[in-house]
Amino acid sequence: MIGAAAGAPRLARTADLPAPGARVHLMGIGGAGMRGLALLLDHTGYVVSGCDRGPADALGDLTARGIRVAGAHDAAHVAGADLLVRSSAVPVDVPEVAGAEAAGVPVLRRARALGALLNDRTLVGIAGTHGKTTITAMAGHAAAAAGIDPLVLVGGHVPAWDGFVRLGRGPAVVEADEFDRSFLELRPTVAVVSSLEAEHLDTYGDYASLRSAFAEFAERARRAGGLIYCHDDEGARGLAEAAGFGCGYGFEKGAWCRIEATGPRDCRFTWPDGVADITLRVPGRHNQLNAAAAFLATVQVGGDPGAAAGGLANFRGVGRRLECLAEWPDLKVFDDYAHHPTEVAASIAALRQAHPAARLTVVFQPHLFTRTRAFAEAFADALAAADEARVLPVYPAREAPILGVTASLITGASGSAAKLIDRGAALDLVPPTCGEGEAVLVFMGAGDVTDLAHAAVQRRAGDAVGA
Repeated sequence: MIGAAAGAPRLARTADLPAPGARVHLMGIGGAGMRGLALLLDHTGYVVSGCDRGPADALGDLTARGIRVAGAHDAAHVAGADLLVRSSAVPVDVPEVAGAEAAGVPVLRRARALGALLNDRTLVGIAGTHGKTTITAMAGHAAAAAGIDPLVLVGGHVPAWDGFVRLGRGPAVVEADEFDRSFLELRPTVAVVSSLEAEHLDTYGDYASLRSAFAEFAERARRAGGLIYCHDDEGARGLAEAAGFGCGYGFEKGAWCRIEATGPRDCRFTWPDGVADITLRVPGRHNQLNAAAAFLATVQVGGDPGAAAGGLANFRGVGRRLECLAEWPDLKVFDDYAHHPTEVAASIAALRQAHPAARLTVVFQPHLFTRTRAFAEAFADALAAADEARVLPVYPAREAPILGVTASLITGASGSAAKLIDRGAALDLVPPTCGEGEAVLVFMGAGDVTDLAHAAVQRRAGDAVGA
């Protein structure tokens, strides 16, 4: 079991927050992480308000709870507030921050405010460069089925909860994001590491710094619930071996919890204390790994293995994780968040497994110039597994353009396997009427490609089935 590293910065606790009943204003409240935090603060008894540039009609889960949301930045939002919380996507030079500093109102990053709310309770922190959103949602389903009544905060929309959070009184199960070192604000009782490879190098600079941050995160659970890691992932396994503790899961020999695929969506978990058979509704070998992580985390905080397995069997997925938007006799359209080469490869493999006879077309939107530059060849290799790959312009997100870094780095590395496409041509990939044959079309990426996916479906949504 692992404990806090000597000399580590002090983590926030409940005592660092104003008392319930105080007013808290959240900047960037429409983001996936901020929405969950807003609802948790409201549930805890705070008076919550927020601002966001997103469309108001997309924030119904907040307004339904009486949370007021403004549509622009304004220093007046801070008037009467006892705490201002900003997401990492919000710069420090916006009017609210300046107004808060002038008025003596404390300002916290979202990650620190979340830590203050959760670090005094049993906490399952689910980290990893891939898979953490799905594992968090899966663990929430498993723990709820096991009667634990978990509080769950996840970075994707979970249809079963109609939102990004499940409010419960039991242990907290949270997505622990490595971006901006946010997960280092948490003190996990159980630390889960699903994978560890180069990612978010705009934050860390190099892989060694990223790995050091994961080691610090895992170390905090040594004397509590311990570390659960993917034995099949070289980075996660190396992390556990260096730390000298942890329970590994995977298909490979040597895993503490061994996974055996007994069918396309059927698997068996075998560990020293028992055996569990599970049929999953979500496809892919990567989701069988995700399910094992969620299962072990649930059992580690006291969940009954049989009940946890039943909860996983009822899990129907997370928004934008191979989400089927529409289905016709000749075509299925999916929306997927994959934005790293490993994720792209896993999603394509899962679609191949689920639809072996279909022609598979991928429309990929690269996310960030730095990521495109670092992984252009790896993206090209991953996309080569599709029958047809089309690459949109780079979605910049928080970055300024980098000279010479465009989507053509990926298509150039692919030979003829991938070609550039614009948004108009991508829409035309969903023809207005049904045709012959069986096809799968997936829109993939972490940017606004999801809007394109929904727009393409609307071309003939009227006769869709199962959408």
